[in-house]
Amino acid sequence: MSRHSLSRPWTVLFLAAIVGATGCATKVSPVKVEAARAAARVKTALVNDPLVGTRPIAVVVGEDGVAQLSGRVGSEAEATRAVELARAVPGVARVVTRLQVGAEPPAPVDVSPGTGAVVEPLPPLRGPALEFEELEDDRTLLALGMAMLFSNDEGSRSDTRTKLWPIVRLGSGPGLGPALGFDWYDVAPPAPERGPGDVGRLRIRPVMAGLRYTVPMGRVSIAPSLVGGVAFNSLEVADTGAAEQLAVDVANSFVWRASVSVWVETSRRTAFHASIGRVMANPRFTVVEQGRLAHQRASADATVMLVGIAYTLF
Repeated sequence: MSRHSLSRPWTVLFLAAIVGATGCATKVSPVKVEAARAAARVKTALVNDPLVGTRPIAVVVGEDGVAQLSGRVGSEAEATRAVELARAVPGVARVVTRLQVGAEPPAPVDVSPGTGAVVEPLPPLRGPALEFEELEDDRTLLALGMAMLFSNDEGSRSDTRTKLWPIVRLGSGPGLGPALGFDWYDVAPPAPERGPGDVGRLRIRPVMAGLRYTVPMGRVSIAPSLVGGVAFNSLEVADTGAAEQLAVDVANSFVWRASVSVWVETSRRTAFHASIGRVMANPRFTVVEQGRLAHQRASADATVMLVGIAYTLF
C-alpha cells in the first residue's frame, strides 16, 4: 500500500475538524440580538397595558427595526393603542401591522361521530381589518412655528399685550423631555400711588430651560413643564411726569415659569399649539426717593398665553 493512499483518511479528518471548529466559532449577530430584545420590550409593553394586555398580539422585530404586529383586537382604539405602544419602544424604527378588529370567534363544537349533527361553518368576522402599512416613527425631534403671545401682569396698571412670537418644540415622545422658554413680555414698572399716568415700560426678556412631561392621548398631547433661567431686563422711563419715587433703572434677575401646553397633531408635519403659564420674576429697581437713588425689589410676574401652529422639520 502506498504512502499516498494512507494519507487520505487523515486528510479527510483534518478538513472535518476545521469545518467543525469554524461552525462552533460562529457568533450571533449583535443586530439580531438587539432585534430580539426590542421584540421582547414591545411584547412586555403590550402585556402590561390595561387596554390591550389580554389581546393575542404577535410581535416580530426585524434587523432593520421594523416591528410587525398581528392578531385580533376588540376595537380600533385598541389597535391604535397597540401601534402607539410599539412606536414608543426604543429600537423600533417603524411599525407594520395587520390587526383584525372584532370579537373572538366561538369555540368549535365537539361533535361525536355517529350523532348525525351538522357542523356549520363559523360566521365571518365582523368589523374591518385595520391595517397600518409601513407607519414610520412620527415622533417630532424639532418643530418651529409662530404664535400669538398674550401677556398680562396683575399690577394696578395691568393690561393685556399681544405680539407675534416664535415657538420651538423639542421632541414629542411620552415622558420626560427638555423644555425651553423665551416668553418675552412687557409690564408696567412700579410707580407711586400719586404719580403720572405713564410710568414707562419694563421689558422682561427671559431665557429659560428645564423639563416637561408629555402625556400623549392619540393626536393630542398634554405637557406640563417647569423652566427657569435669567431675565435680561430693561426699563424705558416716561419722558413726562414727576420723577419722585419713579423707577429709573432695573437689574437682571432670576425668572421661572410653570406652564401647561397642549399639542394637537393636525397632520404628519403640522401641529396646533396652545399653552398658558405663569412667569415669575422679582427684579431689583433703582428709584428716585427724596432726591436720592435707592434700590427696591418689586414683582414683575405675568400670565403668558401662546396660541399658534408649528411645522416639524425632523
